[in-house]
Amino acid sequence: MNNEIQLGEEFVNYYSELKQEIFTLKSISRIFGGASRETYRLSVLNKDLIETNLIYRRTQSSALIETEQLTEYSAYLAFQDSKVPVPKTIAIEESPDTLGAPFMVMEELRGAAASPFDQEAYSPYEEKLGHQFWDILGEIVLKDIDDPNLASIPRTESKESCWKRELDHWVKVIRQDSYSVEPILEAAIRELYRNYPKDSAKKCLVHGDYRNGNFLSKEGTLVGILDWEMAHIGDPLEDLAWAMSPIWCWKDRDRPSYLIKRKQALDVWQKKTQIKIEVESLAWWELFACVKGLAIWISAGHEFITGSNTDPINLFSAWIPGDIHMEIILETLEKEFRSR
Repeated sequence: MNNEIQLGEEFVNYYSELKQEIFTLKSISRIFGGASRETYRLSVLNKDLIETNLIYRRTQSSALIETEQLTEYSAYLAFQDSKVPVPKTIAIEESPDTLGAPFMVMEELRGAAASPFDQEAYSPYEEKLGHQFWDILGEIVLKDIDDPNLASIPRTESKESCWKRELDHWVKVIRQDSYSVEPILEAAIRELYRNYPKDSAKKCLVHGDYRNGNFLSKEGTLVGILDWEMAHIGDPLEDLAWAMSPIWCWKDRDRPSYLIKRKQALDVWQKKTQIKIEVESLAWWELFACVKGLAIWISAGHEFITGSNTDPINLFSAWIPGDIHMEIILETLEKEFRSR
């Protein structure tokens, strides 16, 4: 019995006990692409041969993004049966004692995820999906952060600025995982600390990785927002800037996330949130997005080089996206310095 089948059989024993009903394993397959959790798609059958499709996400011993599994699960819980489409939650086990590693279980949503680097991924539904994508981001901003389901979500201390908490965090990752000093990146970090944004009057739930590639769609309908492991309470502009980053629309940079035009996207978001965007603050968060991105890519390279996690996505992330974000920083700083 190979390891994947064994993993599936162990899971089905757990699931049968959880549901107080006997299930058998029909199929199990690894979903590759992410580097924070091991993710599996399972199909199980009950005694009447009725099929249930599940997603099983296990914590890895070494992950690109070190986060608490409860953070992601809590975000899913907070949006059950809401205007923000998320999978139906089933269970979370934070102890490794049950199946060898902490894990969560959700129902599978039927839809397709696309590569964030594929310019034609959403054709011919770019317009329709674009309005949904930015409107849903607005819904996330409107979420009540005092929802009990969000109690375990990381948040800024009352006297601390959201921008500083996030910048300090990602600079720390860069300092820990870098193998060399990158002058362009250091210039961006200095610029961010020197010319910081105004504190937002509103704090909100931040997805942390809201972009193309992290949602499921089906025939022009956005059916699921995924990958909430970096969720936290912070500034509404953080997710907006991350989703707007040119890295997610490199071949058509006025169409963020390869959906609708930038101006349209901002209009949809502002209409939903009723937040007036301050241009300088959004520009700060867009530069921050590049620094955050590079921190992630640097961490990916560190994982691969040290052998902690040799998933090929870590090698790719440190190479291609890292170069792209470095180029975006250089362009941004040059434009900024020329305007002074």
